[in-house]
Amino acid sequence: MDDWQTAEEHVDRGLELYHRGKWSEAEHEFRKAIDVDPTRGDWHFNLGLALEAAGRDAEAVECFQHAARLLPDEVEPWIAAGSAAIRLGRAVDALPWLERASAIDPKLEIAYARRMEALTALDRHEDAETVYFLAQSALEEYPLCLKAMGEDLMRRGQLDRAGWCFREALRQDPTLLGVRSRLAAVLAATGRPNRALQMYLQDLRDDPGNIDTLLSYGRLLADLKRYPEAGEKFRRVLELEPANAEAHWHLGELADRAGRLEQARGEYELALQLDPERPDAHLVLADVRLRAGHRPEALRHLAEQCQRLLEQDSPSPVSIRRTAELLLDAGAPGKAVEVLEKLRQLSLRDPELLRLLAFARFAAGDVSGGASLSRRVLRLDPTCVRAIHNLSLAALEEGRLRLAWGWWRKGSRISPHDDGLRRLRTRLVLAGVSRAADRLHEAFARPFGRLRRAIDRLRRQG
Repeated sequence: MDDWQTAEEHVDRGLELYHRGKWSEAEHEFRKAIDVDPTRGDWHFNLGLALEAAGRDAEAVECFQHAARLLPDEVEPWIAAGSAAIRLGRAVDALPWLERASAIDPKLEIAYARRMEALTALDRHEDAETVYFLAQSALEEYPLCLKAMGEDLMRRGQLDRAGWCFREALRQDPTLLGVRSRLAAVLAATGRPNRALQMYLQDLRDDPGNIDTLLSYGRLLADLKRYPEAGEKFRRVLELEPANAEAHWHLGELADRAGRLEQARGEYELALQLDPERPDAHLVLADVRLRAGHRPEALRHLAEQCQRLLEQDSPSPVSIRRTAELLLDAGAPGKAVEVLEKLRQLSLRDPELLRLLAFARFAAGDVSGGASLSRRVLRLDPTCVRAIHNLSLAALEEGRLRLAWGWWRKGSRISPHDDGLRRLRTRLVLAGVSRAADRLHEAFARPFGRLRRAIDRLRRQG
């Protein structure tokens, strides 16, 4: 009996500490109580809440799941387990817990909304709509489901329908947080930025500390070239959450646009430290380093970028192409060839890719390989001036001047004012002059050589 009373005291202290924001201490108290009686599902649930508040979702979801098994008819642990799994990116795992929550209480809107979120994350859009219609038939009002449906439609690019969902969600529940900012995103994407700004402001009046709204508002201001105001919003995010990688990244972009490369580099690197898995962060840093004249550091970032790309099953073609371009700018054509060959396997009929790969092979000293790829580019795009330019240049380097002039004429008919072709013409003219001079020298040198040898023979005979 004493142990049971002590456990209850630990739970009471844990709840008090939880509500005061002292989550680590609350966790300690809840664990002490559970040690006394591990069969209390509500105590496991409380421990999960403390871990969730501390940002430890992976541990929290285990506590919620354990609580749900101990309390099979209580809906809260099932909802909490599914919600935490969604935050962890485990949408497939979340669905059974959320479906069970709907079975326990068919009138609980949050269960339907969370199921829709999980299905949207899995791109199961028809199933998400089915759950939406189930909620519509079970509930008189369903603003959370309308918001979730709007998110699903935005993901599919159906912005008009998404806008209707967000407006209807606001009509049903004007206090629902975050909906105005999502409607603002729709308005911004459909060419109504001023109306979007009003929505963001209204949302921030209701919830001034909303990080997502501040970030979205700042991004829109940056798109509208209102850079000082955008910077103010991102700095406000950092006041509320100093370790917010997204805000640091956007401040880096603003500094980059203003040409403050060192400041941009500092913000980008800080964002990368906070979020080491940020896609293409090393690519952006390499670009900044190159423009600042720091080639060794740029190559270091590009090496890391290449490693990450080559480890991916389906890397972004745009990312690989941009990586190769920077490798060429940094004077590493061999590495550019390696990266582009990876992309070539994914996109065999991309003329731009093949053109870049051909250029990389030329730069790496593989003239025949570059010429072969350039001919393939021309089969896909007969008007590709860059490929024609490269074939002319390859013929010139091989000493085939007549063929080089033939390719040049073909390119000049397609694009008479191309700067690359104009520079190439100068090289072709100089090569022709040099060859003519060599022939003239040879023509004069031969008879004089015979005369000199004849004089030498006469001298020896005399």
